[in-house]
Amino acid sequence: MDFAEFYAARYSVAPKIFNDSPRSDTGIIVVIPCYDDDFIFTALHSLDSAQKPPCSVEVIVVVNSAEDTDTSIVEKNRSIYNKLSSQKSNYRNFCLLPYIIEGVPHKIAGVGNARKVGMDEAVWRFANIENPYGVIVSLDADCLVANDYFTSIYDKFFIAKKKAKASTLQFQHNFDEKLYSRQEIDACRRYEMYLRYFRLAQKIAGIPVCMHTIGSCFAVTAEAYAQMGGMSRRQAGEDFYFLQKLALQSPVANIQTPIVFPAPSVSERVPFGTGRSVKKIMDTGCCTVYNFGLFLLLKKFYSSFSTLYQGKSIDITLEIVDFVGKEKFAALVDECRRNTSDAKSFSKRMFTKFDVFFMIRFLNSFEKTSKFPPVEIEFAAKELLDYYDIKSNKNLYDDIFALDISCDNS
Repeated sequence: MDFAEFYAARYSVAPKIFNDSPRSDTGIIVVIPCYDDDFIFTALHSLDSAQKPPCSVEVIVVVNSAEDTDTSIVEKNRSIYNKLSSQKSNYRNFCLLPYIIEGVPHKIAGVGNARKVGMDEAVWRFANIENPYGVIVSLDADCLVANDYFTSIYDKFFIAKKKAKASTLQFQHNFDEKLYSRQEIDACRRYEMYLRYFRLAQKIAGIPVCMHTIGSCFAVTAEAYAQMGGMSRRQAGEDFYFLQKLALQSPVANIQTPIVFPAPSVSERVPFGTGRSVKKIMDTGCCTVYNFGLFLLLKKFYSSFSTLYQGKSIDITLEIVDFVGKEKFAALVDECRRNTSDAKSFSKRMFTKFDVFFMIRFLNSFEKTSKFPPVEIEFAAKELLDYYDIKSNKNLYDDIFALDISCDNS
């Protein structure tokens, strides 16, 4: 049974779309959900201007709308799809495969479903040419890419002695004042500071896998995608859940140099993410983030796992015990101790109980407290830089950006 048959036999898989076969040397398929966004043509031009890799490339654009989408947007989507279809022969770097889905039930409609439809199709296409190592790349319609976009992805997955199964792609939001307002850019710059602060703070806390989980900034082999059960149809956060699940099974690499430039524009299409965060910052003038002190509490907790295994009496962080509950906490530790034979396996099992999802619930519990309250991103960023003993010689954004891309997790 090949990887596509394995996937189809065990999971919910979108039906096959295209009947033609890819070129036999196809190694990269980029999947782009598109909803009411004619910037897609600029994104495609950016892809076509990038350096061509030593393999054939396909780009699947999934134009999508829901059963309750406004008629004007449905019509605009159709216009975009028709234009894409008429321009298929215009691109030299890749084969363009546009597809349109309409009337998707409200319960599953959204970017997660569109991404899944396109990525599932990529699985079928790679299976057609018996290439389980073909790379499925996730991008968004409002992004630009660097000149070395394809070659960086190719090098990460095909040149290394051991092929990567998945990788995040380093990013930097597009701060072009010809395209976006100064207000949008300033708000997004603060939001991006938060994203980088959050990853670095997790790294300090000791979370085993610290990575950016952005829908336009990751790639995965067809085989690994199938083994993980494919993309979720969540209306938001589908990338986060997929990558966290994948990271439990195999290392997720990182392309360190920024090769994706997402838009900083305002949007309310999804419950969270860049667009909504930028709007909130613009509306309120505030960008509050998790208190850095909470990550130091988590660091103390996570670093105590080996001592906990030995059953020694230690000063467990009170805030975490209170959050979990004393009896439940003791039961979890006992269960992990009984089912492991050494400190290393005990720590690994403990991290499955107190994982990134636990961390986020714990952090959110301090949202409205006087102890470790949320703080402005600038204050949190300074505390993080102080931890690394970095004296800011430039602006905070530059310092956090430089620190984040230097702390590579590949």
